[in-house]
Amino acid sequence: MKKKAMTRRELLQSSAAVGLVAAVPLALGGLSGCNSRRASSIRRSTWQELSVPARSGSFSPRVSGRSDGRLILSWLEPTEKNTASLRFSILGNGGWSEPAAVAEGRPFSRDRAAAPGIIGLSSKNLIAYWSERVPGGEHERNEIELYMATSTDDGGHWAEPALVNRAAAQPGEDNAYASATELNETDATLTWLDGRNWETEKRVALMARTVRTDRTMNETSLLDGDTCTCCSTAIVNTSLGLFAAYRGHTAENIRDISTARTVAGSWSQPRVVHADQWHIEACPVNGPHLAADGDRITLIWFSAANDKPEVKLARSANGGADFSAPVRVDEGNAIGRAQVVLLPDGSAIAIWLENSRGTARLLARRVRDDGVLEGILELAKGADLGYPHAARAAGGVLVTWAERNAVSTVHAGLLRVA
Repeated sequence: MKKKAMTRRELLQSSAAVGLVAAVPLALGGLSGCNSRRASSIRRSTWQELSVPARSGSFSPRVSGRSDGRLILSWLEPTEKNTASLRFSILGNGGWSEPAAVAEGRPFSRDRAAAPGIIGLSSKNLIAYWSERVPGGEHERNEIELYMATSTDDGGHWAEPALVNRAAAQPGEDNAYASATELNETDATLTWLDGRNWETEKRVALMARTVRTDRTMNETSLLDGDTCTCCSTAIVNTSLGLFAAYRGHTAENIRDISTARTVAGSWSQPRVVHADQWHIEACPVNGPHLAADGDRITLIWFSAANDKPEVKLARSANGGADFSAPVRVDEGNAIGRAQVVLLPDGSAIAIWLENSRGTARLLARRVRDDGVLEGILELAKGADLGYPHAARAAGGVLVTWAERNAVSTVHAGLLRVA
């Protein structure tokens, strides 16, 4: 049968349908993860859901850790006429700080897979980044602009937002799905998906750019000219250089996880970490996540090759030059949307969504540095838990997610880990 040529909008609509299909139970008899098991060090008594300062109706939360042990929780708060405000609060020893705004009344993207973020570069310097719909024009529904804003007084004041992904006068269909990592006390690197060549080449590219708290930027770098259209990206800074992960794409519609890293200051050629050979016509909206400490990297991702949904985890001890064989961490009915946090002892906390008869379950398990899997802990469950995010905290892991019922509600919890 001849394949139908699809517009990018049709692909994105198909992707949304794929996200629903991925939550439907599948017959997976005989599938299992690693057979080695160990008594779990995380249990119900080590998990505590926290009250959060986000108002009812807020959505797209993200959390990031800071070198001083504090954590930044950001979220979008809806305002009038399809606009929103990007707000944040900092969690320290005294609890949550008073919520403050980075930018207000702007046409933020409401794609929950593309949550805004704020990263701390020092005790005072912060960089926020987010996606916006471009109002007006024939490409209004597709076109995305990626912005950043900077603060040099710990979020007390924010500079005017600056456009990151392209010149304002240059039309295009930029996808964003950005991620960011700090380089030093003033600089950060952002990665994002760029679809400006979709109409002519039917390809989406992965781009990177270094930005600074003085709002200056380096030239953009092209990391990969052909990626999946709408899976989130991930980037970390290791002792050996930058490392990025994303869902790649081939002409045959194989969408496995690809990576790139900097070597002697230049980006390497893309490389597939593990050849799952997942053939899927539309983007699954299910990107990878990374955690790093020194030269150690842990990568987690979702795949459904041969209609078998799985969440996999692999490790590198040399800044991403190579990775161990992956271990499977899910129970057998994975939705994915996975996160990973690397702990000081070399073990990792894997967090993901699993489907149980139409209910989404937010799960966590510890994976030891030798690949041994501990037991699974259920953190939350509901009809729609969105896209969770996690970050290392003092003595554990902070997890945030937004549950969508009649209204969206932002949640957060602390998983204490000995």
